[in-house]
Amino acid sequence: MNFEENIGKICIINGEASSVDKLEEYTDEKYTAFYEVIRIINGVPLFFEDHFTRLKNSMTKLEYELSLSKKALRDQIKNVCELNNLTECNVKVIILQYEEEQNLLLFINKFYYPSLQEYDNGVPCCTLNLKRKNPNVKMIHAGYKEELQRTVTEKKAFEALLVDEDGKITEGGKSNVFFVKGNRIYTSPEDFVLIGITRQYVVDVCTKLGYEIIETLIGLDSLKSFDAAFITGTSIKVLPVSNIDDYKMNSAGNPTTQHVMASYNSLVNAYINDNL
Repeated sequence: MNFEENIGKICIINGEASSVDKLEEYTDEKYTAFYEVIRIINGVPLFFEDHFTRLKNSMTKLEYELSLSKKALRDQIKNVCELNNLTECNVKVIILQYEEEQNLLLFINKFYYPSLQEYDNGVPCCTLNLKRKNPNVKMIHAGYKEELQRTVTEKKAFEALLVDEDGKITEGGKSNVFFVKGNRIYTSPEDFVLIGITRQYVVDVCTKLGYEIIETLIGLDSLKSFDAAFITGTSIKVLPVSNIDDYKMNSAGNPTTQHVMASYNSLVNAYINDNL
């Protein structure tokens, strides 16, 4: 395990402020590592309650129990942001479990927020024949992140969409993916993906807007039957896709995509205002 994504000067280890150099004491591969990446907007951890619940659930599925309270974690997130003088950033929360030993690490995670041009034009995606191990549990897996980064760099893509052995798209390497066809919006069934916090809220938004949500795997051979696609995630929110490999899509100009983007952004703004 490494901590190359840290961009802060101060981290928090087991409740205490520490120099980021101390993170190197936790690189031992003996740990089972659970994590969440939480976006901070105007000092507010977006959808914090959902992230906390998912972290606890991920650990429970492997028969571990989070020893930290919701309030304690929220206070530590606020603290690490203040220590690094940041109100707009991403915080990574890692729980390292080894037998009865449990360590909590928090640091400022490297982040990229899409530009206005990328929202206006969409972003390129490539495909990658890769299946996430135990997709419903958010854990750090050795080699997974490296393979994703190698692929998107090599193919000059913004995101890699994972494809299973049957040629079906499951999810993005760091996102969930949706396909648009008229007033219907398709996304992968929950059993096949890491159920993103943003994904859950986008599904709710789509339903409230009157769109039919259909959970099914989409094959590479059926891409031409869809009008648009978009990916969702903590840092990217709702982001249109301009192409998948060589297949081009005018997702950014699609009215359904625009409708979902605007409604999700309104939801985020309301949450931040309510939690200031």
